[in-house]
Amino acid sequence: MLDYCGLSFQPDCVDFHKTQRSERTPSTEQDRQPIFRDGLDQWTKFEPWLGPLRTAQGEALDRYRDEAP
Repeated sequence: MLDYCGLSFQPDCVDFHKTQRSERTPSTEQDRQPIFRDGLDQWTKFEPWLGPLRTAQGEALDRYRDEAP
């Protein structure tokens, strides 16, 4: 996303929850928390019904896994 916007990476991009500046949003408490990762595997509950989606993706899913860090 940063590349698309023509912006350089800053460490604060991933440490946004450590900022000391005040926030004026209804979700101020959420702004102070790191990215939520507990739900990463929630999709596995639905795996039995994902066959048609996997078929529609074709090789894209395998290519993505090969390219992921």
